[in-house]
Amino acid sequence: MIPIVAEVFEKQLKSLRRIYLVMNGCLVGIIVVTLVLGSRDGVPLKSNTLLWAQISLAGFSVLLLGLVLPLIRRRLLSSKRVQKAGPEMLKAWGVPEEIHPVIGAQAVFLTRYTAGCVISWGLTASVGLYGLVAGMLGADPAVAGLFLAGSVFVMLILPPRPKWLRQEIERLGSGD
Repeated sequence: MIPIVAEVFEKQLKSLRRIYLVMNGCLVGIIVVTLVLGSRDGVPLKSNTLLWAQISLAGFSVLLLGLVLPLIRRRLLSSKRVQKAGPEMLKAWGVPEEIHPVIGAQAVFLTRYTAGCVISWGLTASVGLYGLVAGMLGADPAVAGLFLAGSVFVMLILPPRPKWLRQEIERLGSGD
């Protein structure tokens, strides 16, 4: 790996780890607030309205974790698109013409990886917020717990992957 790319890689990875820890801390905070506030009777909603609120929140959760999240990760965390990019595409992504295409491709991929991770973690934490909302609306604690458990599970399977990221950046640098 080119020294400047290696330096940026290490700094970016350090930032990603911090962001991941903060997002997990936020998720823990959401869980604590849900346990404290969700144990109340919640907003007085008719049972029919509460049922539709729970179904809507569950639908959004399934949509986010089952469709949007995989699409975002496939699009942003794949090095294949960056590898196929020519000079005009690199320029469209904001890489100056005087930057060597290999370094530009590595920088673009590192940026896309970072954005993909942060967006993924944000979407995952939002499902935890749905659990908080469901609890505050008076949903059964098990329902709120399902949202929170899903959010925690997905967050735990999406940590930064430094070894894989290094391999992908090196592969972009070698032109394979």
